[in-house]
Amino acid sequence: MTNPNPINGTGTDTTTTTTAPNKGRRVSTIIGLILAAVLVVAFIVFVTQNTEQVQIEFFGLNLDLAQGVALLLAAVVGFLIAVLGAGVLRLRSKVRRRRG
Repeated sequence: MTNPNPINGTGTDTTTTTTAPNKGRRVSTIIGLILAAVLVVAFIVFVTQNTEQVQIEFFGLNLDLAQGVALLLAAVVGFLIAVLGAGVLRLRSKVRRRRG
């Protein structure tokens, strides 16, 4: 026998129970981990195949790096600049919406 629900006063139980964990979230996590592992392997192969030394001069800083490392470093810096720029634009639009 079910007790009356104190919220709606009926004898039916309106609570929901989940018997299985969120399967979609688990699958997407596994796919993400597999893609991350593939990217790490691809980065390692890229760096090991591009070992020729290059000289980089930037604002008076002179570096001798492997070509693969230099290209990956440039990609990471570019990614960080893009993320920072997107964050600044998002913050700016949020401030404008609150003001106006």
